[in-house]
Amino acid sequence: MDELDLSPARAQTVLDVVRSEDFATQVASRDERDRASVARAIADIASEAELALGLLRSVGPLPRRTRLLEVGAGAGVVAGVLHAAGAQLVAIEPLIGGFDLFAAVRAELASRIPSAAAPIDRRTAAELDPARDGVFDLIFSVNVLEHVKPLDPSLDALARVLAPGGRMLHTCPNYRVPYEPHFAMPLVPLVPAATARMVRGLGDDPLWQSLNFITAGDIARFADRAGLDLAFRPGVLADAIDRLAHDPAFARRQGWAGRVAAALGKAGAGRVLRAVPPSWLTPMVFELRRPAA
Repeated sequence: MDELDLSPARAQTVLDVVRSEDFATQVASRDERDRASVARAIADIASEAELALGLLRSVGPLPRRTRLLEVGAGAGVVAGVLHAAGAQLVAIEPLIGGFDLFAAVRAELASRIPSAAAPIDRRTAAELDPARDGVFDLIFSVNVLEHVKPLDPSLDALARVLAPGGRMLHTCPNYRVPYEPHFAMPLVPLVPAATARMVRGLGDDPLWQSLNFITAGDIARFADRAGLDLAFRPGVLADAIDRLAHDPAFARRQGWAGRVAAALGKAGAGRVLRAVPPSWLTPMVFELRRPAA
């Protein structure tokens, strides 16, 4: 077969293992954490993996020769599916310390599905170098770019390792919209970082400190300086509202905002939202292409 098999059935083989009750039990034992909190975290990991794999399938069939770069591999579930499918993959995940759960999930997954034991490179995007790493046909990330610091040098490094004719596909929040999905909270419009001055203890939260408040404008400026063609996908917020109905982990993370969005969806707001320019909605999905040489 000349194409990678990223079908839902293949992915489900891995996701069913990750979502099984005894998987969470064993990961909790490895990481010495409370099982209930581990089970919630694993549900989130599986939910995001499913989103990422759907995003990859949306670009159409991928030849086996396609060189892939996953930015922010996390627990390695997506990388595991790709590795098991025989993909030419480099997966980077720089987080160490405080994210031992990622390592425990990877170890447990490898023990159950050896073919899904994908190597993870402990480097940041800014450290990528075409002289050492070569170039990639497809670079992708899911809810990672909002944590990348420094943002501009990291994006520029990704552009340098993008092959002629290659493309990048990313999804992340768009902080033009004053809403923070990790905390399910409204933000100070135009100056989102100022929210920390209004909420006790927020500025000390490591997750909050990791945010760079990326916007569609940042991506447009990056595309201009890198000479890349940019397209924002329409209908993403409407799709996210639809997702609330069938993804319990996603709905739980969105809290009150998810309940409001679900109510809007039932009222038919999705049709209206699809008419709004996607660069003014959150989340955003965008594709960047380098013209062929």
